[in-house]
Amino acid sequence: MTTLAAFCAAMGIDAAAAREALGARGQRDDTPWYMEAVLGIGAWITALAGLAFAWVVMDLVLGIDEPNEAVAVAGAAVFAASIWLLHHRPEGAFAAHAAIAFATAGTMMAAAGVGVRADSVWAAALAMLPFAAVAVWQQRSLLLQFLVASATLVLVVVAIWDHWDRMMADLPALFIPVGAALLLYPPRRDVRPTAFALLIVPQLLEIVIFNFESGSVLWFGWPAKGLLLATFAVLFYLNWRRLTDSQARVLAAAAGMAAAVVAFLLPTGASAALVLLALAYAIGSRFLAILGTLAQVYFIWRFYWDLQETLLIKSIILMAAGAVLLACYGLLIGAMRERRQP
Repeated sequence: MTTLAAFCAAMGIDAAAAREALGARGQRDDTPWYMEAVLGIGAWITALAGLAFAWVVMDLVLGIDEPNEAVAVAGAAVFAASIWLLHHRPEGAFAAHAAIAFATAGTMMAAAGVGVRADSVWAAALAMLPFAAVAVWQQRSLLLQFLVASATLVLVVVAIWDHWDRMMADLPALFIPVGAALLLYPPRRDVRPTAFALLIVPQLLEIVIFNFESGSVLWFGWPAKGLLLATFAVLFYLNWRRLTDSQARVLAAAAGMAAAVVAFLLPTGASAALVLLALAYAIGSRFLAILGTLAQVYFIWRFYWDLQETLLIKSIILMAAGAVLLACYGLLIGAMRERRQP
């Protein structure tokens, strides 16, 4: 067994940074999960009550009845104080959850103060970017990074939609390849929450847009589908090259092509779900596998009900697609079993 110093010297890794990372990963809170949940709920209620009280004071004493520069400055101050608390907090889950809640609320206050005053969603989105950068830098709370990154992403998408007559349902999917790249090739700082936000928020926005009659797709959704399927092809290749048996490679390629064709016929969200499934296999994420499966089921269901065909034709289309995928899966599993046999 080698020492950490010897391993770092052999791999060209900074030993001090490695010890710091291992120490941060090794920290565990002994608080039971149900107490964590109770303390978290209490902290968020406390934060909301405190901010509501502050809003009443600002309205009655200062005469501020809508977000403006003062609200933005107050939000920035709340965010800064919360970040300080995260880095110097006493032991306990309540203080951590309270700091996260106040930091998130302060971020929204700052964005609302800038955006409402400038009457621009773009201004609010740009105001969120420094807070998102600090949330990534702080590394104390992954939940705070996820919340701020998600809010920033939503504002950016809404700002893009603000320049269209109708909301474009396929534009949020353009962020998914970025999230996949961050998980496949992570930087030195832990940006997994931001990556998951880039993967999850577009899917949620896609589902929301499906419920709006004014929503539409750009050029029949082909650009977004093409980008997502290209991302799926990269992920598929990363997994496919691990196979050593030629027959298994051929069957895997056939199954991948069949899945891509089926996803191309479905709404854009189905192609995004296919990327999530391939990414889940590549990095071994059970959460992404569950999320991709649920998203795929939802978009297949939406496709079934939105397809302007008879019940018989819709059933035949789905049965044929399922039969092809099951056949490819069965052949691939059979080839892998034959290869394992002596």
